Amino acid sequence: MALSPTLEARPSAELVKAHARQGHEPDWLVAQRLASWQNYCDTPLPKITDETWRRTDLRGISPDDFAPWGERPPAAAPAGLFEKDWFAGRSIQVDWHDPEIELDSGLADSGLIFCSLARAARDHPGLLERFPGLAEQSPSSLEKFTTLNGAFWNGGLFIYVPPGLTVEAPLYSMIATTRSRIAVFPRLLIWVDDGASLELVEEHCSETLDDETLACPLTYAYVGDRATLNYEHVQNWGLHTAAFAQTRTLAGRNARVNLCQFSLGAALAKSYTEVSFPQPGSEGQVWGLTLLDGRRHIDHETRQIHHGDHTYSNLFYKGVLRERSRSVFYGTIEISDTAGQSNTYQQNDNLLLSKQARADSIPGMEIRTYDVRCTHGATIGRIEEEELFYLMSRGFTRPVAEGLAIRGYVEPVLAQVSDERCRDRLEQEVLFRAGVRGR
Repeated sequence: MALSPTLEARPSAELVKAHARQGHEPDWLVAQRLASWQNYCDTPLPKITDETWRRTDLRGISPDDFAPWGERPPAAAPAGLFEKDWFAGRSIQVDWHDPEIELDSGLADSGLIFCSLARAARDHPGLLERFPGLAEQSPSSLEKFTTLNGAFWNGGLFIYVPPGLTVEAPLYSMIATTRSRIAVFPRLLIWVDDGASLELVEEHCSETLDDETLACPLTYAYVGDRATLNYEHVQNWGLHTAAFAQTRTLAGRNARVNLCQFSLGAALAKSYTEVSFPQPGSEGQVWGLTLLDGRRHIDHETRQIHHGDHTYSNLFYKGVLRERSRSVFYGTIEISDTAGQSNTYQQNDNLLLSKQARADSIPGMEIRTYDVRCTHGATIGRIEEEELFYLMSRGFTRPVAEGLAIRGYVEPVLAQVSDERCRDRLEQEVLFRAGVRGR
């Protein structure tokens, strides 16, 4: 993916300071940004010789070639996939600008906090300082990009659900780009406190398919004891976007975490998704669906970490690939010697719809106790001719039969979306992107 020279200021320590001054940020936050900038300068770009980057080539991409901040006025947000009145709260962030946020009055009165991260730094610094596990995060394979996020995150979003509160309707967050040759750094912090429940639908999108942009999202979620988080993320960037996204979730005792990720856009993308279970009795479901065509390339790296006993996780990623596209899945299950009676599962399936499409699946396990159940698997294949023959013998044409087979293949992932209206809209988009026409 070749880059063009940017028209805006390139990233620098002075630009970090200017960004912080415009937001009237406290000294402790400015210091954090500058420390992240220094870490970015000290961290090399990943090389193709690095184990988790062997199949994803970054040559021709430099974060320094994109403008991380500017003073242009905000543009109108794209429509997106979902109707905004489906949600109890809405956050819309365009390019570098602070998000526009709406929250139903009843939820605001209940103590739920749904605000920009910049506002949270001013109004709720104690919550940010106490955010569980945030300070103990270890580096990931995306460290070069997460440190740049730490220096230049814009606006951001902070969600805090107080103990015992069940948020009946989902919340919604959109991050949208409307200009070419810029970089965006979405940062999302979710804290679902003990006994609370939340569903969040997040959409990342571009106004046009042609804008050349860099996106480096960073998400941290903490789900407290006996709490539940349903988090659906739709990556729908334009077809000239390079995206490097990190999502980390930490589960408390007897917590329930359900993540569902849809990768529909971007020319080149790598994601790192981590679910961690340090406390007993917690459970997690992680589902993913990737749709690829052209020469697009998406690399998913996942990690299921079990330290608490009697914990459970299930991870299931599916891919549908056309033309000369390529997917990479690099999954690791880590079970420590304190995680007795834990049960984990990992599966990666890929459906190739052309001879030129390619999928690589590299599952792995790091197990330090025998008192567990741990399985993983991977499949790479095409639609079975026997299945098509069966459908065609019932009167369906071959294109319709192929569409039915694809529909059946993606349905298990779509079924994980909690909200029915969001699920139906995603199904329409997924089937259209997968080339399914009609019923």
